[in-house]
Amino acid sequence: MVMLRNSVARLAAALTLVGTALTTSVSAETLMMPNRQMLKNAQEVVWGVTTLANGTGYTIDFGDGTNAAGNVVDRSYIAFTKTYAAAGVYTATLTVGAEVATVTIEVFDGGLLTPAELRGLNRNRAIQSGLRYLWTTQTNRAANFPAGVSTSWPGSFTPSATALVVSAFQNHGYRVPNSDVAPTGLFEKYVVRRGLNFILQSISALVIGAQPAGNPCVGLTTDVCTAYQLSGDSAYQTPLALIAFAGSGAFNRTNTEAGGVSAGKSYLEIMQRLTNAVSWGQIDQGVGRGGWYYNLNQQASSDGSTIGWVLLGLLDAEAAGVVVPAFVKTEFATVLNNSHNTNGSLDYQSDGNPASLSAVGIEKGGIPLQGLFFLDETYPFAAGSRAEATLTYIRDRWTSGRLGGDNNWNCSANASPIANVSQHNFGCGYSMFNIFKGLGLYGIGSLPTVGDWYAQYQDWLVANQTTPGTTAGGNWTNMRFSCCETSQSMIAVVLIQPDPERFARVGLSPVTATNPVGTSHTVTATAESFTGAPVPGVTITFRVMTGPNTGKNGSGVTNAQGQTTFQYTDTAGPGVDTIQAFIG
Repeated sequence: MVMLRNSVARLAAALTLVGTALTTSVSAETLMMPNRQMLKNAQEVVWGVTTLANGTGYTIDFGDGTNAAGNVVDRSYIAFTKTYAAAGVYTATLTVGAEVATVTIEVFDGGLLTPAELRGLNRNRAIQSGLRYLWTTQTNRAANFPAGVSTSWPGSFTPSATALVVSAFQNHGYRVPNSDVAPTGLFEKYVVRRGLNFILQSISALVIGAQPAGNPCVGLTTDVCTAYQLSGDSAYQTPLALIAFAGSGAFNRTNTEAGGVSAGKSYLEIMQRLTNAVSWGQIDQGVGRGGWYYNLNQQASSDGSTIGWVLLGLLDAEAAGVVVPAFVKTEFATVLNNSHNTNGSLDYQSDGNPASLSAVGIEKGGIPLQGLFFLDETYPFAAGSRAEATLTYIRDRWTSGRLGGDNNWNCSANASPIANVSQHNFGCGYSMFNIFKGLGLYGIGSLPTVGDWYAQYQDWLVANQTTPGTTAGGNWTNMRFSCCETSQSMIAVVLIQPDPERFARVGLSPVTATNPVGTSHTVTATAESFTGAPVPGVTITFRVMTGPNTGKNGSGVTNAQGQTTFQYTDTAGPGVDTIQAFIG
C-alpha cells in the first residue's frame, strides 16, 4: 500500500501498584536488496552492494538458470534488470570476489491471482521500487559508500527530506536496534542508521525558559532548559526530526557516531529535548496564540502548514513516551478555534475569524482533523460542527481540487494525469499526505460520494510510478510534494508498509487496575478494523511507558478474535504504570 502513516495508535491503560558502543565491521561485505515480490513476465530490478573495490569481478545467478558476470563499476549499486518467465520462489545469488549474498524473490502469475491479490501485489511492487529509487538518490551515494557515518537526500531543507526518507524505510520495518548494537541489513545499516546520524549532525542546542502559558522544561533530570532544534524554518524541521526518531522505536539507542550537541544522549532524551523546543516555540500572543510560525517562538500569525508538521511530531513523540507539556494542548485549542473555519478549511495564516478564509485549500484539508485528534476529540463528529464540515470540505474537492473561495496555489504547473484535474489533491504529495493522516487517525475509511478514498490514492500512485522496472526508475515524476518543493525525495512521504487491515486500531483492557506490589499484571489488547471487525494475525507491541516499571515490554500476535495479552511482574515498587499498545 502507499501513503505514509507513522503516528501510532494512542489508547493506553493505567495500572496502580500499592504498598555497549556501536561498532562497525572493517571486513569486506556484500549485501543484496531485501526479499521482494515480482510479477511473471514483468521487467524488475535485482540489485546489491559490496564494500569490495570497483573493478572486482562479480557474477549474479538469478536462480532460474540464467546469470550474468562482469566487473563492478559502482559498488554502491550493482543493478540488473530481470524478467522471470515462470512463477515460483527463486534464490538470486550475487558473488563479488570471495563475498556471497543471496535474496529470496517470489514471482507470481497475475492470471492466477484474484483482483484483490493482484492489486496488493502491485502495491507491494511499487513500494519496493520506490525504496530502491530512494537508495539510488542519496547525496553523493557512490562517493560516500561505505565509509561515511551519515547520508542525506536532496531538498530545499535537507534534514527534512532526510527525515521523511528515513521514516519511509522505518515504516517498512527497516530499523536500527533498540540498543547500541550495530545494525546489519542493507537498509538498516546504510539508510536508516546513517540518515538518523545526518539529522543528529544537523541538531543545534537551544536555551529555553518558561513562557506565559507554562514551562516547557520538562521530562529531563539534568540541563533541563537546554532543548534541541533544527534551524532554518525550525518549526517545520524540528517536528520532522521528531517523526523520524519516534518511528525508529530505538529509544534506548545512544548517539555514539554522529557527534554534535546530542553526543552520548539516548534517542528518547533527544526526542524529549526536540519536543521541549517545539513546546517553547508556540506563539503566545495575538490571533496566532497557541500555534506556530515558520521559526520557533516567532511571534506572528500562526501558519497552517507549520501546525500540521508540529502536530504529527508531537503525536508521534507522545506515543513514544515523551512528555508533552500540558499547556501545549490548552494553548493549541485557542489557535485551532481561530484558524479552523466554519466551512471546514484551515487558514494559511490564522486570522481569528472562522467565517473569513485566509488562502485556504485542500492541501491543508486534513490538518484540522489532526488537530482535533491531538485534542482528543472523538468520532463520529457532531452534526453541524466544524469537524464534520472538514469531511464535507475534503469530499467536495476530492476530484476538483478547487472550489470558490480557495486559493490558486498549484502543487505543480503541469496537469495531473487525471483528466481536467490540476494537481491539488491527486498528485500533490502534501495534500494526499495530510488527508491520509487526518482521516487515518480517526479510522475513517470511506467518504460519502467518494467511497474508499484510500484505495483511490493507492491506485493512483501505482498507476503513475515512473518506469519502476528500470534501474533508474521508481519515482513519481507526475507528482510534486507541494507548491514550493520539487524534490522527489520529499515524496518518500507516500510510502507505507501494507496494513493487515486498513486503519486497524488497538484498545487495552482493563482500563485501570490496582494490584499488590511485587505481583504480576495482565492486559488484553483487541485489534479492530475501522468497520469494527476483529483483526487476527497481527503483531501488537506492548510497552510500559511511564511509572516504576518503565521500559518493560513485550509483543503478541492476535487470535481469531483479534486479541492478545501482555503480562509483566512488578519489580520496582509502588506507583502508577501507564501501559500502551501499538499496532502498525
